[in-house]
Amino acid sequence: MKKQLIVLLSLLLSISTFAQDDVLQLSGTMLGETPIEEDLQELCDRIGGRVTGSTSNEAAVEWALKKFRQAGVNTRMQPFQMPVLWLAGSTKAKITGTTEFIPNMVAKYQSPPGQYGGALIYVGNGDKDNFKSNASLIRNNFVLVQNDLCFDIGGLFAEYAAAANVETLADKYGAKGIIFMSSRPKKLLYRFITSKATNNTMPQFVMSREDSKRCIRILEDNGRLQIDVNIDAKVGGEFTSNNIIAEIAGSEKPEEIIIIGAHIDSWALGTGANDNGCNVTMLIDIARQMVRLGIVPKRTIRFALWNGEEQGYFGSWAYTKAYEKDMDKHIMALSIDIGSGAISGFFTNGREELVEAVDEILKPVGALGEFTQLNVPIVGTDNFDFMLQGVGNLVANHLSANYGQNYHAASDTYDKVDLKSLKRNSAIIAALTLGFANMDDSKITWKQQSRSEIQAMFEQHKLEFTMRMFNVWEIWISEARGRK
Repeated sequence: MKKQLIVLLSLLLSISTFAQDDVLQLSGTMLGETPIEEDLQELCDRIGGRVTGSTSNEAAVEWALKKFRQAGVNTRMQPFQMPVLWLAGSTKAKITGTTEFIPNMVAKYQSPPGQYGGALIYVGNGDKDNFKSNASLIRNNFVLVQNDLCFDIGGLFAEYAAAANVETLADKYGAKGIIFMSSRPKKLLYRFITSKATNNTMPQFVMSREDSKRCIRILEDNGRLQIDVNIDAKVGGEFTSNNIIAEIAGSEKPEEIIIIGAHIDSWALGTGANDNGCNVTMLIDIARQMVRLGIVPKRTIRFALWNGEEQGYFGSWAYTKAYEKDMDKHIMALSIDIGSGAISGFFTNGREELVEAVDEILKPVGALGEFTQLNVPIVGTDNFDFMLQGVGNLVANHLSANYGQNYHAASDTYDKVDLKSLKRNSAIIAALTLGFANMDDSKITWKQQSRSEIQAMFEQHKLEFTMRMFNVWEIWISEARGRK
């Protein structure tokens, strides 16, 4: 791996005519020996999964605070309120009827604790026709929904979209609960939020692919199955969580902000390595190396480790509310949250004017990849509330690598991280961040959008369904979230 990084560094040096000295020096340093791997192993193996509200999440906040401060970066915690507490305990189920066995299952986030039972009704892929043809059987019973295998982020969004439709139909037809076939093989389980997120009241589960197929075969052979399941979870009302905000003040325009963020929380079936520990340690390492090299940006760079992302991006939402009057001073908000696969470009989130700017800034690290910017708005991570505020925002796009099949799963562990790509990605993100921080005023052709401009972008990209899928459309329409 060292030899490969040396080759990448030599490629960077060969195109120095495109680069400012600080950008080249920082990117080269990120490709060299740094503590990023050791930090990631410590975060994943010693602290583990970091569900917001858990003791391990609180330990991760203290860990990150210490890491930034040891690096010599001005750092603080930003407290905010989470609306509800839900910490998974155990999910115990039993299948009876034509056969008896114990299936492998987990409850989805915010499924109410308790004992449930009912017949298992197979509804295929959960479309309208399948629900309609089984209408007389569904009420007060559990629907079993088939899922395709998931290989990449496209598959993840397809699964979220299909599940949102199923939830609507299950409610319409009076189902007691929903059991989704796992989209991963080898009895791998994972946890999602539902389309109602913190407002969910229906018990929902992911059952292992193999156990689901066993049930389906029996039901399709005219068998009958009953499921009894108990959800144990710690639940509660509003509580305080914390973001971590680290800052390197700008030398010429300290009031103008470049914010770069990654969420520190995770689910706890695995240890939150690709989602999103690898990018947490990347931000810490970029800040560390900037201070070590004595690099002072023209604009202020804020490194944000968001909390409450998995439940609905509550930490980054809280930040935009706290700094609402200063949003026009936020020049760029960047989110890194799609694992450790090689960065292939950036989502410019409906802001066409950002494509040229990103292309230009990435020139110094052009040897690290062929970058293609996609002007498609992304809903589902911490860029979202900056988009709702009309701030220019980016999301790093990655090759899928190990991300899709391990997303939110028990297998999201340190050994699944592509460490070589993580190093290369850190050099790319460092160059992009510093590039925006030092960009000439004349090249900043974008400004904070008005509410009507934001809404027009949503309509242009037909974003309503996706926002409903993540339970954020109505709150935008009511003006409770986003720019007024």
